[in-house]
Amino acid sequence: MTLPLALGLLWAAVVVLWGWRRRPRQTRSPFPVPKRARSSPTSIALGLVAAIVIAVGVDPVLGVGAGLMVWVAPHRRRAREQRQKHAEVLEELPEVIDLLRLAISSGLNVHLAVAEVGERLCGPVGLGLVGASGRVRAGMRLANALETLPDAVGEPVRPLVRVLVDGDRYGTDLEPALEQLAADSRLLRRRRAEESARRLPLRLLFPLVICILPAFILLTLAPVLAETLVALRQ
Repeated sequence: MTLPLALGLLWAAVVVLWGWRRRPRQTRSPFPVPKRARSSPTSIALGLVAAIVIAVGVDPVLGVGAGLMVWVAPHRRRAREQRQKHAEVLEELPEVIDLLRLAISSGLNVHLAVAEVGERLCGPVGLGLVGASGRVRAGMRLANALETLPDAVGEPVRPLVRVLVDGDRYGTDLEPALEQLAADSRLLRRRRAEESARRLPLRLLFPLVICILPAFILLTLAPVLAETLVALRQ
């Protein structure tokens, strides 16, 4: 009983230290910045307590396995959420660029164009533009507010942010740059769609094997094997 108890206490110290290092850092900012999604502290704490109980009371190996699951699961979930958000940003970006180009060509300045386009979209890029417009109303310069978008929304919006920031700071002509960005974003979205189409056969391989292969074996190989066994017995 001493060895499982020692291993359990050691594992508890490891997971507590890891949880302390992964705790959220508080940053002071005079303007609201969109927060990134984090794992629920309650769920992590319950998982760690369960891992410690399993390690102490049942088996240290099972406790280590449960602790590893608690360790890996939040990272995998965050990675999946980031991939999904990245795909949503790439899907929405061409429409955002087209609307910005239309708004600017109709006579609106960069600030009004960002505010109008953000109010008419409900995706991550639109919400990011709404947040930037709100920070501008709170007193921040538009260029500084837009520079926070890549951290809040994702790296795909960085070229668009660079163009808008240059237009706000230096008064450069935005229509040619937005036209090129729209073409590039559509090309990138089409390439991602082609990659997804190429990965589709691999994704269908497992269900096809599980669903079709047993039926194929029963219909083709099973009668042959049965006849062979009957012939051998005779």
